[in-house]
Amino acid sequence: MMKPPKPPKPAGSESEMYDLQADLKIWAIDTFLLTATKEQKKYDLNDLDLRLIWDDVVVTHEPAEYFDEQIHRLPKAQVLFSTTFRNNTDSDQEYSFRTERCTRSIAEMEIQRGVVISKEMSLKLTLPNNILEANAGFRHELSLGSASRQSTEEELTWGVDTRIIVHARNAAFAEVKVAEEQMTSQFRLVTTMQGRIRAVFVDATRNQAFVKYIEGDLATIVETMLSKRRQPSNPVNPKPQVWVETRKNGNRVLMIETSGKCMFRFGVHQEVEVNQKPT
Repeated sequence: MMKPPKPPKPAGSESEMYDLQADLKIWAIDTFLLTATKEQKKYDLNDLDLRLIWDDVVVTHEPAEYFDEQIHRLPKAQVLFSTTFRNNTDSDQEYSFRTERCTRSIAEMEIQRGVVISKEMSLKLTLPNNILEANAGFRHELSLGSASRQSTEEELTWGVDTRIIVHARNAAFAEVKVAEEQMTSQFRLVTTMQGRIRAVFVDATRNQAFVKYIEGDLATIVETMLSKRRQPSNPVNPKPQVWVETRKNGNRVLMIETSGKCMFRFGVHQEVEVNQKPT
């Protein structure tokens, strides 16, 4: 059942997360009440479901900016595989050493300023060049939802195919190790949204029967909702994370700035260590 959402915290509040989804629901409900026909006014809002349709909204992401980057090698390599070859004969023996193991490349994001959007949508964060060049197993970009803390893991496969000569009456101990690096950084991502948002009201008590359809320009709606609150700007971050720009062609565009910090941990170098000693 649909309930009118609480007004979201404005840009510059402690949370630094603007709830775009909540503002659009408030706009839709207000518009419904203002434009409802005599028959539509008979409905109880609690009996209606509201669906926001983003199909006509064009979303564009600028390349992410990374700064305050710090990269360091982790002090202890990760042991992927170990084995022992024992040669109890009186002559040297050759053994085949073949294995394949996986490590996990981890990316953790903490969004400090941004927006809450629908579950069907996500922001696309392009990875820093250092990560792409390291072939750490990540895709070219990561999807950011509305959660303030997010993480993702990817598998990176390492393979060994070699031969080891073990001397007579000796044992060889072989280990496959992977050295890992960790990178921390701040990031900033600017996203533009342009187009018309559509809202459909259906009757939840009558098998989702259609009740009303409304639509409006996304940028204009958000600008109107923000202007109603007129909160003072944050002295630390005077620029809001959500604003509206008018382009030369007259089109109005919603601008969203997402910023925070990130951490990447990934394997960078494989090493096979072999030690022998008499048995």
